[in-house]
Amino acid sequence: MEQMDFFQWHWWAGVGLVLCIAEIFVPGFWLLCLGIGCVAGSVVAVITPEPTAQLLAFSALSLVAFFTMRPLLMKRMWKDTGVRTNVDALVGQRGRVTQDFEPGLRLGRVSAAGDDWRAECTTDRALRIGDLVDVVRVESNTLIVKPADPA
Repeated sequence: MEQMDFFQWHWWAGVGLVLCIAEIFVPGFWLLCLGIGCVAGSVVAVITPEPTAQLLAFSALSLVAFFTMRPLLMKRMWKDTGVRTNVDALVGQRGRVTQDFEPGLRLGRVSAAGDDWRAECTTDRALRIGDLVDVVRVESNTLIVKPADPA
């Protein structure tokens, strides 16, 4: 019986190498786990030409890598550093009113983080140019602000 040409160590090693390189372009460590499984298939192919044993080794080590190594890598590489960027960095900042807020409308303009923003106040209190406000959150291109506590 003729053996399939794919089930040789160099094919397993080549596919494993391609998967590990492809992992650079695809986040999530899925391809790396499959590449590690291919290395196991390659090692077993050196020992025995039996395709079933090679596929079992590939499957087993891929699953082991997926359930053990992948969670560790995901935790290490995708951890939250606590650094806020873009509009998230504006929350908690203090700004200065650049256009009056009328009590009924609650709309005006605020200068925060060096930019002038459209703003909406959380209270009906009138705010005048120069008053200090704190940024509560950002909705689209509008800062939601509250009057700053006099401290």
